[in-house]
Amino acid sequence: MPRNVFILTLTLALSLALAQDSKLIAQRSSPQESADALFAAAKYDEAARAYQQIVAKEPGNGAAWQSLGESYLRLRKFPDAIQAFTQSGQHGYAPLMNQVNVARAYAAQGDSAEAMKTLQALAATGKAAGLRGYIFSRTEFATLKNTPDYKTLEEEFAPCRTAEFHHFDFWIGDWQVQNPAGQKVGDNLITREQEGCLLVEHWESARGVETGTSFNYYDIRDKKWHQLYIANNGNAGAFPAMAGELADNKMVLISDEKQSPVFRWTWYVISPGKVRQMAEQSNDGQKTWQTVWDSVYVAKTQATAEKSHQPLPGVVTKSSCRALLCDAGLGPGH
Repeated sequence: MPRNVFILTLTLALSLALAQDSKLIAQRSSPQESADALFAAAKYDEAARAYQQIVAKEPGNGAAWQSLGESYLRLRKFPDAIQAFTQSGQHGYAPLMNQVNVARAYAAQGDSAEAMKTLQALAATGKAAGLRGYIFSRTEFATLKNTPDYKTLEEEFAPCRTAEFHHFDFWIGDWQVQNPAGQKVGDNLITREQEGCLLVEHWESARGVETGTSFNYYDIRDKKWHQLYIANNGNAGAFPAMAGELADNKMVLISDEKQSPVFRWTWYVISPGKVRQMAEQSNDGQKTWQTVWDSVYVAKTQATAEKSHQPLPGVVTKSSCRALLCDAGLGPGH
């Protein structure tokens, strides 16, 4: 067989094979696509029948169950919508969203009590914050929004409300930072942001040149507090990320224990309006620790300004300070 004929034959064969595969893929996806197209065209009765056929063949298709529920909701077949949304959630498809959808169906059929009960159960999971945009924009809840119970529910949907998210609240404030001798080494403003999910540190040294910002947050995945500190020294790796927890009324954060040296930072309340912050370093696998930073945060409402005071860089020495900090001329700030 001539070479050009062989190549042409092979090309045609591959094209036919690809066409057949594409046809098979289209056939597999066409029922869902057809049903979605009917729904998009507001042909909800036909869409419902199409989704019914899909779930009859694929009972575990949570997406189809949810779309079936939406179709029934548009058709005002509320019991059927509740059942479909429930099936979708039970099959693991967007279970929290489908709990909202069930509440939507109850509200649409005028059963405010069941709608509120369903939403309250969702709020109790502590996982509803991410759905607030979806919940608050649902028209089915319009008749509930002015009721006291719904307003209370809106507050319960707020994120980061459990005790763990508030373990570091004692650090929030506008502080003058002093060394143990009472000399000012900087200012630090700690603010609560992102609806209480994030503490942001705004550090400025007494010299007015060095600054730093840290993000501090509680992560529900590992149930630990985390801190990421970035200074204006151009070296993002100067301050290793840390993680830890509140223990014995002290917030203790530790850098990666697999990396040497290991740094341990501790914060705790000394007295009302005063917080101690100290940092330690271990070069021997945490067998021994050396203090590399020690300071007292004094609420600015309590701090006494001394006009003749000359800011000092801190009480740490070049030999004891974390090299990256001292080399930058910053002095520990977070």
